[in-house]
Amino acid sequence: MKYLILYFLFLFSVFAHADSSIQFGTGGLTPHFSSSKKDYCNQWNDTGIIVNKSYYLRGVVNDYGFTYIRGNDSICSEIEGILSHITIDRQEFIETGITFGGYAFDEGNWEEYAKTVPAGIESPEPVQIDYFGRNIVPVLALDVAIHLIRRERWSLKLNNLFTPFIFNHSISLEYRFQ
Repeated sequence: MKYLILYFLFLFSVFAHADSSIQFGTGGLTPHFSSSKKDYCNQWNDTGIIVNKSYYLRGVVNDYGFTYIRGNDSICSEIEGILSHITIDRQEFIETGITFGGYAFDEGNWEEYAKTVPAGIESPEPVQIDYFGRNIVPVLALDVAIHLIRRERWSLKLNNLFTPFIFNHSISLEYRFQ
């Protein structure tokens, strides 16, 4: 938590000029598309839609931004990561762009979880890469943000990440420096 506060203070000082913003977001509604039944944590009625706990802090200058994310993955195991953003188009209520980066997880938690999955149900497995000895889930997504409420300096936003395999939807409060 102390790193999150330091990160926030750093972003606040760096981004506190024109054409920049800071967001605090939470949530994670994540539909998983699969041809077989999987056993996910916090799954909604065996649909593959997961409501996972996560929170993030995003700082944006002009059309470029970074996000620090922390929370839970599909089996309620802790994750932590960094994402980068490039905004391609910005309208009054919709912003589109590209998000890339990744988050770290503990593969041991997935191995333990697989042992508890009931017979006849496939154990989920994350797409991952080994990055200097850490297990990382890479992220490359279309980023679509919708301002649900937009005022002069702040917005309540619905942030959406779309990949070929997984979608993620979250809510954030954005403050724009002007």
